Amino acid sequence: MVAGSIAESVDELKSYLHRVAERQKAAYTGRRETAHTIFHNANAMKLSFVGMQNERGELVLAWQDTVQVKAFKRDLYAVDLICLTILMKDNKSVEINEEMGGWESLVEKLPQYLPGCRKFEEWFSLVAYPAFKPNITTIYQRNS
Repeated sequence: MVAGSIAESVDELKSYLHRVAERQKAAYTGRRETAHTIFHNANAMKLSFVGMQNERGELVLAWQDTVQVKAFKRDLYAVDLICLTILMKDNKSVEINEEMGGWESLVEKLPQYLPGCRKFEEWFSLVAYPAFKPNITTIYQRNS
């Protein structure tokens, strides 16, 4: 039993390292998409973007208007992409992902910004494994 779990852990680590290597190779080939950056504080999150033609924009989401946050994974064939969908009171939603600048600090701070939100350590494994499946997990739900 222990040998099986060790082998599974080694396989998961190999898979993770392969995905990281694939992302690094893609990064060296240059920007082919819109670049997004996440800024955040105790009141809101701002998602800024710069497009291929240098068009710029931003979207601001107030934490007080956040109704639900779901974590999930997109299958990008060679790699998986961890994402969050943030649902607002007006039924609009925004999707962010782990390749956006500011992701790490945001997922670390979310439980402080949204009391009751699950910590990254509590939901990451549920979403990341098994590979190539969406593994949709609600990490925050505002009580009515």
